Amino acid sequence: MSGDTAVRSGDTVVRSGDPIVRAIGLAKHFGQFQALKAISLDVFRGEVLCIIGPSGSGKSTLLRCVNQLEKVTDGALWVDGELVGYRREGDRLYELTESQIARQRLATGMVFQRFNLFPHMTALENVIEGPVQVLKRPKAEAIAEAKTLLARVGLDHKADAFPVELSGGQQQRVAIARALAMKPKLMLFDEPTSALDPELVGEVLTVMRDLARSGMTMIVVTHELGFAREVASRVVFMDQGQIIETGPPSEILTRPGNPRTADFISAVIS
Repeated sequence: MSGDTAVRSGDTVVRSGDPIVRAIGLAKHFGQFQALKAISLDVFRGEVLCIIGPSGSGKSTLLRCVNQLEKVTDGALWVDGELVGYRREGDRLYELTESQIARQRLATGMVFQRFNLFPHMTALENVIEGPVQVLKRPKAEAIAEAKTLLARVGLDHKADAFPVELSGGQQQRVAIARALAMKPKLMLFDEPTSALDPELVGEVLTVMRDLARSGMTMIVVTHELGFAREVASRVVFMDQGQIIETGPPSEILTRPGNPRTADFISAVIS
């Protein structure tokens, strides 16, 4: 999948090559509850896709399926050209082992609502843990890279601080650096500012804006409509497990074509 790109110019996204994420007829059940219903979606390399919608609409479940924290019930999902969770031999599909799933998961980095930092490790130690333990990179090399990443998120001066010594915004920025340390091809953000005090939201969004400008492919579940308007290549509105509407931010956030989208946006900005 080399050479596939999505270049944003204003609200125009010019795509070429194969998508880095492709979902076809994706469904997810939790018992009798259907969290995702026939989701079909392509995300191209270099895109920033913002997913909006009410609580319980399936936004986070979709991200968790992409990162294989949830197993797809029906349909098919590809990430970076690989069928997620399965291998094909002839006309048959076989489930991957846990180690094979872990290898596939390395293509994505995920930042959650809660920061999930290791409380007994410093910021620097949190960032190097994955590269050293999972990728088996030399520790000195991982430390040098981690310091660069902490500087990138504005926290080079907090390398030796423990999570309890950091604000929520600082912890989330460490979490972003930790995800980037694994060199993912795709970054997933699951409402990364929802657990933060309002005055701390901006510092996290600033880091995410910088990531977007650098060309990182991102799927962001968010209620921050201003961020989506400024940064997104496309906006997807979900409700009741379905994609209701998708398009450029100037269209979806200003002139939505579906009444459900319009009602949601009015409720968020009122």
